[in-house]
Amino acid sequence: MPEGRGRLIAGQYRLVEEIGRGGFAVVWRARDERLHRDVAAKRLFLPAYSTVEQRSEQRRRTLQEARSAARLDHPGVVTVHDVVEDGDDPWIIMEYVDGRSLGELVRTHGPLPPERVADIGLQLLDALRAAHRAGVLHRDVKPGNVLLAGRRVVLGDFGLATVEGDPVLTQSGVVMGAPAYLAPERARGEPAVAASDLWSLGATMFYAVEGRRPFAGGNPNAVLHSIITEDPAPAPHAGPLGPVLDGLLRKDAGDRLGADATAALLAAVADQAGSAGRTGRAGQAAGRSAEPGGHGTDPPADGTGPAPAGPLRPGRAGPGARTWHGRHRTMLIAAPVAALALALLTVPHRTLDNAWRTRPRPRPASTVPRLLATLPAGPSEIYTVAFSPDGRALAAGGADHAVRLWNLADRRLTTTLTGHAYDVFAAAFSPDGRTLATAGYDGRVLLWSGDGRARIATLDTHGNGVSALTFSPDGAVLASAGDAVRLWSVPGHRAVATLPAHGESMFTAAFAPHGTTLATAGTWAIRLWDTARPARPVTVTRLTSLVVGMAFSPDGRTLAAGGYDGRVRLWDVATHRMLGSLPDLPGRVNGVAFSPDGRILACAGGDTVLLWDALARRALTTLPTRTGVVDSVAFAPDGRILATAGDDAIIRLWSLH
Repeated sequence: MPEGRGRLIAGQYRLVEEIGRGGFAVVWRARDERLHRDVAAKRLFLPAYSTVEQRSEQRRRTLQEARSAARLDHPGVVTVHDVVEDGDDPWIIMEYVDGRSLGELVRTHGPLPPERVADIGLQLLDALRAAHRAGVLHRDVKPGNVLLAGRRVVLGDFGLATVEGDPVLTQSGVVMGAPAYLAPERARGEPAVAASDLWSLGATMFYAVEGRRPFAGGNPNAVLHSIITEDPAPAPHAGPLGPVLDGLLRKDAGDRLGADATAALLAAVADQAGSAGRTGRAGQAAGRSAEPGGHGTDPPADGTGPAPAGPLRPGRAGPGARTWHGRHRTMLIAAPVAALALALLTVPHRTLDNAWRTRPRPRPASTVPRLLATLPAGPSEIYTVAFSPDGRALAAGGADHAVRLWNLADRRLTTTLTGHAYDVFAAAFSPDGRTLATAGYDGRVLLWSGDGRARIATLDTHGNGVSALTFSPDGAVLASAGDAVRLWSVPGHRAVATLPAHGESMFTAAFAPHGTTLATAGTWAIRLWDTARPARPVTVTRLTSLVVGMAFSPDGRTLAAGGYDGRVRLWDVATHRMLGSLPDLPGRVNGVAFSPDGRILACAGGDTVLLWDALARRALTTLPTRTGVVDSVAFAPDGRILATAGDDAIIRLWSLH
């Protein structure tokens, strides 16, 4: 029986209003009609087609969350009152915290001053120390799980917690938790320790004071690679909080600040809040540090807030090869630094060469972008957007595990697709529009009818996350990029080949507009494959920076590739020569897209979307996205609309004509 306002749960708890929703959970403010108090009622659910084993695991996990929180009697931990079953789904009845999440606060009002963040960190640390003393590891500390109610700070959602002496209720080998806030040892697939929670605390405080995550990336594979191999991004606004962040975000758990030292440093910073003479950004931000009122519990996953001015540069590569594991096999294998050092670009950065100049040059593009509409897309970061071939629908997937479809005629949300267990990083329509493919962190590629009304098939990579999807021009083949590039028969709903790029993680793939050519990129090289005979690829270039965004021009003659160094390079597909490089963008390039007529190239780097005139070879403009990281860009089939989306959970539609 579906829940709804006014419904009575277990004969005692009447639902009042929905206050949070994620891929497999919904939280309501409810009224306890026996004790006459407000409570939070969290329903955990799975789709109707879930197996008996999945439902059994869900119930075990519900009890695990309740037991973990019930062991703790601390003001910084949400109190669990009851666990009940109503219909087929279990509900956790908890203390109702009348506040909002740290993630929501920063997204809405911007970064907080260091002194306020230190106070939040102190209270979270006290709750974590209480949990650790009780033998409980939280394993999912992140801004979306931190509730702020006045000056009280509460750590919620112990759904991934482990209790000393209890069996670990996780799927075999899966790295669980928000990727952006996972400690390096957990990103490598190693067990969590108390220091892992402290790392996540440091990453959460970094987000609160900077308005962005310490490790960015267009998909979890890229984020986890950064966590394992790179230094955190600079924290120019942390001020006195800087040493704490540096101490907590050390790669080696044994080198991290301990709880006692962290508490002492945070207390010293928090004590400055009352001191006189505070100036600059911290003083200006102090007026907004009090949390505006709001209901209840936070969304199940967080995004990131507005990025501060100035460029975000990638960190340095770490020493040696790193590995972390999916459910059954290696999910991401970062290239050894020695190999990356040898894999140098042989073509220097330069202006566009004669090969480009000799091409026909139609009239240059001319456009003045105008924000046409904004589509709120749930509570969490949006990683992917895709237009249907007829331009009537838009699909988007993100960190809340869901895929949403909009009717663009009236900009109405038509359906929300659930079926992924973790973040959704890729969505693509088949050329005929009859099939929508989605994929993400859980390693499953789901095929839906183009209108989203029916689920057609599940293609399983056996636990290996998927970063990108692309259909062949005839729609018969679907390529998925992740730990490998797999080719799937769309009519047969089965795998037909795995491209032999052994030992390389593949972050993106794109089919050429005509024929059977597929471009792939990841940790080592950009390659071109003939999918009809995939045994011998052609290497376009070796890489010194991960490439996570790639697109062919509509005529198939040019390949655009952007990556971690903030640069988009253009390659001649026939000769494999670099045609040129666009101006550096202020952050990692997560997405690139050509307009259907090939005149405009849109590039998302950091918090900026650059529109580049591909004919006149000059920048047209940058879009005022007013958000943090932009993860995805897509043109409508007629080229009149550009969609952008990222970590503020809003899709922006821009009119280009």
